[in-house]
Amino acid sequence: MAWQDETPFEAIALQFALSEPQVIALMRARLKTRSFRVWRMRVRGRATKHQSKQLSKDLVHTHQASTAAVGQALNDFDNEEFPLPPSQLTLDSLR
Repeated sequence: MAWQDETPFEAIALQFALSEPQVIALMRARLKTRSFRVWRMRVRGRATKHQSKQLSKDLVHTHQASTAAVGQALNDFDNEEFPLPPSQLTLDSLR
């Protein structure tokens, strides 16, 4: 699970009761030196390995998407032509 980029450290902690430093120590002990360095470079600061960073990234993306949707709705509203409802009034009846 630690090797996968999409699995957050929090999920590993829930399933195996290992904290992030314990996972790092385990990976250091089990992997070759070069493999460990490559893995550490890949996961250090990665949003998908830290649920808190992933949530904040998702919130920003959701906010941007909702803001864009509101902006598009306003543009559609401004460009829409509203037909007048049918009326009994005519030019002749107003004279």
